[in-house]
Amino acid sequence: MKKQILVFLFLLSFVFNAAAQKASETEKNLRTHVAYLASEQLEGRRSGERGATSAAGYVANLFARYKLKTGLNRIDEKGKTVKSYLQSFPYVAGVETGEGNALAVGGAGLNLKTDWMPYGFSPNANFVNSETVFAGFGITAAEAGYDDYAGLDVKNKTVAVFAGAPDGGGPRSPFARFNIHAKAKLAREKGARALIVISNETDLKNDKSAQLAFDQTLGETAVPVVIVSRQTGARLLGASDEKELAALEKWLAGKPAAAQVSFSGLPKQYAALNVNLVKKTVESYNVIGIIEGRDPQLKNEAVVIGAHYDHLGRGGRSSLAPDSNAIHHGADDNASGVAAMLELARRFAKEKNNKRTLIFIAFGGEEDGLLGSKHYVNNPVFPLDKTVAMINMDMVGRLNENKLTVGGIGTASEWKGLIEQKNNLSKTAPTANRSSDKGQYVPVGQVNPKSGSFSLQLNEDGFGPSDHSSFYGKQIPVLFFFTGTHADYHKPTDTAEKINYKGLMEITDFVGEIVTTIDRNPKRPTYTVAQSSGMGEGRRGFNVSLGTVPAYADGDNTGLMLDGVRDDSPAAKAGVKAGDKIVKLAGRDIRNISDYVYVLGEMKPGEEYEIVVVRGGEKLSLKITPVKR
Repeated sequence: MKKQILVFLFLLSFVFNAAAQKASETEKNLRTHVAYLASEQLEGRRSGERGATSAAGYVANLFARYKLKTGLNRIDEKGKTVKSYLQSFPYVAGVETGEGNALAVGGAGLNLKTDWMPYGFSPNANFVNSETVFAGFGITAAEAGYDDYAGLDVKNKTVAVFAGAPDGGGPRSPFARFNIHAKAKLAREKGARALIVISNETDLKNDKSAQLAFDQTLGETAVPVVIVSRQTGARLLGASDEKELAALEKWLAGKPAAAQVSFSGLPKQYAALNVNLVKKTVESYNVIGIIEGRDPQLKNEAVVIGAHYDHLGRGGRSSLAPDSNAIHHGADDNASGVAAMLELARRFAKEKNNKRTLIFIAFGGEEDGLLGSKHYVNNPVFPLDKTVAMINMDMVGRLNENKLTVGGIGTASEWKGLIEQKNNLSKTAPTANRSSDKGQYVPVGQVNPKSGSFSLQLNEDGFGPSDHSSFYGKQIPVLFFFTGTHADYHKPTDTAEKINYKGLMEITDFVGEIVTTIDRNPKRPTYTVAQSSGMGEGRRGFNVSLGTVPAYADGDNTGLMLDGVRDDSPAAKAGVKAGDKIVKLAGRDIRNISDYVYVLGEMKPGEEYEIVVVRGGEKLSLKITPVKR
């Protein structure tokens, strides 16, 4: 009996040692991946820049090392067709001034860069002899009893306005939605030809709006927009100097309707404008590696495991450190998800035991509007109707108090039971058996058997601000793993040493368990329509909801394409469908997401509006009634 106990203890010790060795290898791999992807060398991995391309190359090299198969062909420098892990898609990396940019007011030419600059998202324009009209802050907000355009005739004229809002702005301001795109749309609706914005900065070089920033998700403004220095603004409004201009601005801010006031001394001037901006288009990449299935039948179905590798570079519009141009390292967002994806690719490739085909994808362009994942679902390497699930890991490196959010629970009828079952089993003692042939999973050795199960935060919605949304829009069941935001989110301080590597290892194991179960179960997950999480249209909240899922960065400025429409939503009841292009809403033209956001901000719940969509070349006029959020 004693001998049997000793043998049992020896075997148990062997299993624990094997688990510890695996844990050590996993931790080493995760640390290596995160350290490189979040390094200074990669400069924040902004899509279209050298650092992001290096990150894509890093992933591709590891796929090759793990012997994943390529799924793409490309033409090399010699014109030969070669197999590749890289799926390229066009990315607008920025804009630059072309030849002939000029602004003259009152016959006096202004100096580019010191006196004025076009906004990076301004459309090109060329006109002369356009009368300038001053319209306060360029805002009309009926709900606040405020109208800068009251009593003004701006048709075919150039409108000059102050930057910002009369109350200084802020998220709770009634004028919060009046960014430059909204001001430009309002100016266009009033009949204006162009918009001149007077900077808040004494030195125009210090104004970020003068630095030709470009955002693919917003599209072009409705009219040409330029920004001018404070000194130029003073001259434009007939003020003696910047001090008098500041006094005028402060006085206006205290008026209920600034434009109703007649300004003595405001000169009648005419503007001539030529804007010539050239978009810089480069290639960005998805990195795709494939492990073919080994079951004669199930290999014809696929599971996608994905994570985005891009981040914010040195900041920009999405940065939460707006005055910083430091490298935004993006260790959690999303070097952590890529590291977990790479470790899973290594494990599954080594085991060579998957029944279904597994497709591992590192997406580019996520931060700019899910560009990479959207490109993939429109250009898949494996049929979408044979893709049974998509697993997405985005920010999984800061596990705190064992809280793990799992989104997409409502996109397949099996998901909730599967996640909860695996969570209850996931921290049991190690065992050598990975799974049964029936798809009932017996968990592998865990890093820390005493840590207990995850505290799960389950979310039904399949849509959301990450790449799984693109797949759910194609009616593919999805699961989204996320450990939550934190004080370093979208800041330079999201660095590698702050990652909870023990937690990241546990999440990697947990996701591996789930992928294995999906892979082994001969029955594919049953797609279901998920409940909305209550998130707003796109990436911000509003007082009303239509139930649409806008397609970001489709950017042809001829309407807003929809990636999806939530079931039983106002849009669905109106007859709006995924793939429709909205061209008019509530009597307003819709050219892009910025126009849509502006109009949505004015709509009221319970009131009926007209929505005009283009579907298959046919224009349809429908009636839609928003609901209160």
